[in-house]
Amino acid sequence: MTDLFETEAPSTTTLDMRRMQRQKRRAARRRWTLVAVAAAIVILAIGVSVGWNFLKGFQTEGGTGVADYEGTGQGVVQVVIDPGMSGAAMADVLYEAGVVASSEAFVEAYNASPDATQISAGYYLVQREMQAQYAVDALLDPSNRVELTISIPEGKTLDTYYEKIANVTDATPEEVAEVAADTDAIGLPAEADGNLEGWLFPATYSFDPGVEPVEVLSTMVSQTIKVLDNNGVAPENYEDILTVASIVEREALLDEDRPLIASVIYNRLDIDMLLQMDSTVKYVVPGEGAFATQEELAVDSPYNTYVYTGLPPGPIAAPGEASIQAAVSPADTNYLYFVTVNLETGETKYAEDYTEHQKNAAELKAWIADNQPDTELPEE
Repeated sequence: MTDLFETEAPSTTTLDMRRMQRQKRRAARRRWTLVAVAAAIVILAIGVSVGWNFLKGFQTEGGTGVADYEGTGQGVVQVVIDPGMSGAAMADVLYEAGVVASSEAFVEAYNASPDATQISAGYYLVQREMQAQYAVDALLDPSNRVELTISIPEGKTLDTYYEKIANVTDATPEEVAEVAADTDAIGLPAEADGNLEGWLFPATYSFDPGVEPVEVLSTMVSQTIKVLDNNGVAPENYEDILTVASIVEREALLDEDRPLIASVIYNRLDIDMLLQMDSTVKYVVPGEGAFATQEELAVDSPYNTYVYTGLPPGPIAAPGEASIQAAVSPADTNYLYFVTVNLETGETKYAEDYTEHQKNAAELKAWIADNQPDTELPEE
């Protein structure tokens, strides 16, 4: 009965099979271990690479541990440097905008730059993530300034200038005109008696983005006052000089004629003679051509210098400095007449008496007949 409970002794073949199975299991575990290790190494390498790429954008200034970017940066951001800002204040603006890695880095670069104090207030477009020294250089480069430019030509009237001001502001021409009506706000001198015509000095101006019409207008008025003062004009004579200069501006085609035309104006005023300037008539009756028609000459207006003696009530356009200088220092002549005899070249002839003037006027008529036969000339 005992043989019923006994087991058969394991054979060599059975033992070998079990050994092989254990070896396969161990080999499988080793393979998975190697895969896991390899995966971990790859993940670690990726992490190190990302971290290094992030960190290598920084460097330390002289080993002080101050964070700074390398290179000239990437992307674009607008920053505003206010008037009177210190280097530290600029640093904070740039750091908050993502331009520099730390305020300290910019302050160090600012202090190390001999030109940094020349950084002007304004709006700038600069790169993000710039090395601090490059950020200083960027603020010193005028090409990075964001400016609105407005060019005011000579010899135009207020409506033209209101449109140009509207183009660089968020206002309409009508809104600009409303702002201009507040003559105290724009600094118009009392001598102008509330008349802005002629007081917006023709020049090219630059303003920061977001500029308001009142700032543009006051800047132009201020420039007119500056030019008048620089040319020795007393405040009580501001309006008269601008009025004479505006007529010169509209009548002269060549700079050389400005002082001569001014002399004709003053010579006629001295003897209470009508100025008879087509340009003053055209101010109140705008129309085609440089010459006033017979119908236009009949207009009843103090600006009609064919009817009323003396200067018109105010300027008829914005004169440039050359015309203002002519009004201040006219040529010393006895001329009472002038006429442009060639409308293409601007050649102008002058006369002391009416007989001589008629000869010059006939020369103009002959030129018009040959070159602009459709031009209507007023009768003498």
